[in-house]
Amino acid sequence: MRYKFLFIIFFFLTHLFYFNSAFPEVYKWVDDNGKVVYGDKPATDNAEKIKIKNAPEKNQQDLERVKKQQKLLNIIQEERDEKISLKKEEKEKKDQQKLKCAEIIEELQETKDASVLYEKTDNPDNPRFLSDEERKIEEEKYEKYIRKNCR
Repeated sequence: MRYKFLFIIFFFLTHLFYFNSAFPEVYKWVDDNGKVVYGDKPATDNAEKIKIKNAPEKNQQDLERVKKQQKLLNIIQEERDEKISLKKEEKEKKDQQKLKCAEIIEELQETKDASVLYEKTDNPDNPRFLSDEERKIEEEKYEKYIRKNCR
C-alpha cells in the first residue's frame, strides 16, 4: 500500500515537472558584447519573447516512406535471426558429429586392443566369435567412417 501511494505521488510530480518544462518560454536578447543570446530566462529588460513553431506535420509520402523503411528493417532483422538460427543448428550438428567421431575412434581403439571380438546371439551363453578377417573388416568400417566424417 505504501509503495502504491509513493508511486502515485511520483507519477503526478513527474507529470507536473514534465508539463512545466516541456513548453518553456524562450527569449532572445543582445548581450553587452553585441552577440545574440537565446535562453529560457530573460537576462535583460530588452529580451524579446520568441514563439517556437510546432514541427511540420508529416505528409502521406513521408508516412509511406517510414512504413517502407520499417518493413525493410523488419525483413533485414528476420534474415539476421534466420542466419543466427541456421548457424546455431549447424554448430549443434558439428558438435554432435564430434561426439559421434569420438565414440567411433574409441570403439576402433577398443576393437584393436581387444584380444578377441564376438557378436551377441540369441543365446547369451554362446556368443559368436569373429575371425581375423571379420575383425579386420570391422576395423576398416570404423576407419572408413573416421576418414569420411571426422577430418
